[in-house]
Amino acid sequence: MCVLAGPIARPVGRAGAAASVAVAAVALNTVGDIQGRTGPFEAALNLGDGAANATRDDCVWRRGMDRDRCPDPLVHYTLHTGDPDAPRVEVVDMTQRDWLRRSSWEPSFDNVLFIHGYGGGEDDVTGSVLKGAYLRNGRYNVFMVNWGALARLPCYPAAVHNMRTVARCTGRMLSFLRDSGLPVERTTCVGHSLGAHVCGLIAHYLTFRMQRIVALDPARPLIRLQNKLGPADATAVHVLHTNAGHYGEMGRVGHVDFCINGGRMQPFCENASKPDLCSHTRSVCYLAESVSTSTARIATPCGRRCPSGVRQTSRLSDPIYMGQHTPLSAAGSFCVANVDEPYCPQDLRCCGKSNTEWIAPEES
Repeated sequence: MCVLAGPIARPVGRAGAAASVAVAAVALNTVGDIQGRTGPFEAALNLGDGAANATRDDCVWRRGMDRDRCPDPLVHYTLHTGDPDAPRVEVVDMTQRDWLRRSSWEPSFDNVLFIHGYGGGEDDVTGSVLKGAYLRNGRYNVFMVNWGALARLPCYPAAVHNMRTVARCTGRMLSFLRDSGLPVERTTCVGHSLGAHVCGLIAHYLTFRMQRIVALDPARPLIRLQNKLGPADATAVHVLHTNAGHYGEMGRVGHVDFCINGGRMQPFCENASKPDLCSHTRSVCYLAESVSTSTARIATPCGRRCPSGVRQTSRLSDPIYMGQHTPLSAAGSFCVANVDEPYCPQDLRCCGKSNTEWIAPEES
């Protein structure tokens, strides 16, 4: 989750770390602002009990320029299968050639590779929400990429710098899985914030083409063109915009760009203590609800870019599902307008609803 506002010069390597003292100070102040929030969803944005005590001295900077060794000891890959309330978790072991065959991986299921963003980690709200949604559906193998040690608070410049190293090592892991029998044509890379750009960067380190990337409000601050997600990174690149122009990228990014409530600010976040951060993170919730077609939202065409506001233009093509079931052949900008918070299949922190208010719909 991006909690650093405003574009600044991107530092490079350890020298860049020394040059980013002011940036780290801004980020630390933002972390302090997050503390003391109320409500289940906002409490989840604390991103760990120790976040407020972190300093710029805790930031990790990889060398970059493809000079780092893979596998990286601070980047972890796990497979999650089975019961969403008590899933089986297995560490991907690339030293064992038959690891995939001997794991709990189900060949008949589709595959999701999820990459969190800034401040994320193994148990952050974005990962837990999406993992629960896919496993509850019962027809997905979920691979999680945990690079939290390279993207921790208050180290946003370091996290941006480390994206390419994470992508390079993850590309090797994905190549290992593909060589072990993982069907690329049934595999989607899902990334939130900085994780969306990591999904795109992975394409630079593969000898094959990824089938699909679902980008959840790709991060805007400090993202230069060479690191930015684009339609060339997969056969289909689908983007959900919920905070465009602030924490999220503006304009067209993929083959399909979904403008949710105008793509800039979510109406149910307007009274939140951090409305932009609330809007930025809700992209995860929209994808979670889309895993089942019974709760997926329908999007209608709305021209070349997100309008200012929730208005829609005249129909240019047929409506489509937004999210997991978006057709691979779809192209263009599509709009969704709603005033209700997105439904979340598992983690109630995402919607801020109490247990008594939450009713699970039937799976499609």
